[in-house]
Amino acid sequence: MGKMFKSAKMAAVGLAAVLGFAAMANAQILTVDDERIEREAAAYKDFNLQTAELRQNILQLRQFITRGGVVEQQLADLEKRKAIIGNDKYEEEKRKLESQYVQAQQALSQLEYTFDKLRQEAMVQVERARQPVIRTLLADRKAQVIMLKRLVLGSAAGIDVTTEFIERLDAELPNVTINMPQAAPAADAPAEGGNQ
Repeated sequence: MGKMFKSAKMAAVGLAAVLGFAAMANAQILTVDDERIEREAAAYKDFNLQTAELRQNILQLRQFITRGGVVEQQLADLEKRKAIIGNDKYEEEKRKLESQYVQAQQALSQLEYTFDKLRQEAMVQVERARQPVIRTLLADRKAQVIMLKRLVLGSAAGIDVTTEFIERLDAELPNVTINMPQAAPAADAPAEGGNQ
């Protein structure tokens, strides 16, 4: 009797597995190219437009303080001129450069924090707009899943809905509202020849 029960149990498990595979085979899967969405969707473009100056300031500060950047070059130049300008003048200019470096680091940290905060605000709005788009696409296409294209090894024609996704997302969220600071900390880095 135990063998018969075990066999019936195994048959039931096998039937469930076959039915599960059959259900998966009938499942409609759609894909979207998230990188293309981030390049082409209006909300992303709007965010990039609104934060362009902020991103430019971050880039300038990074170039100012990075290894091999403006400060390091000015320190190297100052070191070469040490014998000409004398030790007192050298120490004074070195302290100025070190002070500018610290100020630039602090400004960069603040700008990056501000940018991350603004990006989070925008992503909350995008995610809220994406949910109804996802639900509508699933319902319209009678699909069960939308997957990111970069995670799919291969796909059949007709399951990529990126263009439609972008169009619907644009209709749902044509722009984002972010709380830009009134006076974003400016890149106070001096011009390259500023302290020579």
